[in-house]
Amino acid sequence: MAASRFATPDEPAPSKTAATEPKRVAPLLAAAFDATSSMRLALWILVLIAIAVVLYLTASLLLPIMVAITLALLLSPAVNALTRLRLPQPVSAGIVMLAVLVSLGGLAVNIASPVQGWIETAPQQLGKLEDRLATLMRPVEAVREATETVSEIAAKESAQKQKPREVVLDRGGLSTVLNVTVDTVIVVLSTVMLAYFLLACGDVLLRKLIAVTPEREDKIRMLEIARTVRREIARYYATITLVNIGLGIGTGIAMWALDMPTPVVWGVAITLLNFLPYLGPLVATVTLAAVGLITFESPGGMLAPPAAFLLLNFIEDQLILPFLLGRSLRLNPVVIFLWVLICAWVWGIGGLLLAVPLLVAIRICAERLPKLRPLAVVLTRA
Repeated sequence: MAASRFATPDEPAPSKTAATEPKRVAPLLAAAFDATSSMRLALWILVLIAIAVVLYLTASLLLPIMVAITLALLLSPAVNALTRLRLPQPVSAGIVMLAVLVSLGGLAVNIASPVQGWIETAPQQLGKLEDRLATLMRPVEAVREATETVSEIAAKESAQKQKPREVVLDRGGLSTVLNVTVDTVIVVLSTVMLAYFLLACGDVLLRKLIAVTPEREDKIRMLEIARTVRREIARYYATITLVNIGLGIGTGIAMWALDMPTPVVWGVAITLLNFLPYLGPLVATVTLAAVGLITFESPGGMLAPPAAFLLLNFIEDQLILPFLLGRSLRLNPVVIFLWVLICAWVWGIGGLLLAVPLLVAIRICAERLPKLRPLAVVLTRA
């Protein structure tokens, strides 16, 4: 009778299988969710690999475009300043581009003579460097054997110098050099012309892109992203340029105080090399160490040039740049290093120059687009 109070023939009592059904479904849903997440992650990885391959294969086309856009962003404040003086936009762009080209040409002419002297004396200096390294490493048996081998080769070369030599022109090598020179000139001219057109047109392209955007909220977001990217990249390059010039001047003065040859060339070289993250300071340190080894006799004199540069570079990299850039360098150092490696692999030296500004632009976009905010969390420093 008690059972009839709770169950009727039309309503059977719930079975144990029905009660345990949600417990079976939950693991299946969790497994399906994990599989979907794994497939989505694998798909994103494949997309990123495909993008990297496309960028690598189209480097000769995309690199001049990216450099021209960067130049336009960097020089746009100067063009805007001239347009406020009632000059037309194309005329202002032409004046700025001409001033940049004249400055670079004058710099190249001023350092051409010392660089030519270095090139002419390079074989003798390399031989002296080999002898100095062999002298320093003489206690090592393996290096001693290598020194004897180098001495035999040098003796054979000195004997051959006494004989008249016949100069043979390698037409294949000459044609290769000419082809490389022509390609370089074409790339440089294309980059300069594109940068001029971007400066001369001003914000026409941006206004057209905003005009064809359907949603008002998207228009506002695109305009904000464009303005922020322009401001941050222009600020980054202006700061980096001024800091590198200061580092070059400081290094030149230090090399002059240490009696290093051609301190002006050292200042210019350090200024240019420091635009290359990681690689530039490394090349500068190794080169200064090699020249110091050739120039000076005492161990202190040999070590002083690279040590002075490393001290100045440490002050610039750890104290001055973080203070001046602040939020722009709020990037994860590991991400910066990996990104620099990827850009160097895809675009070579140009990738090294554009790596950090591109990462800054990606961070700005990720911070303002809701779907990319997880990427902004990964890019920024904790």
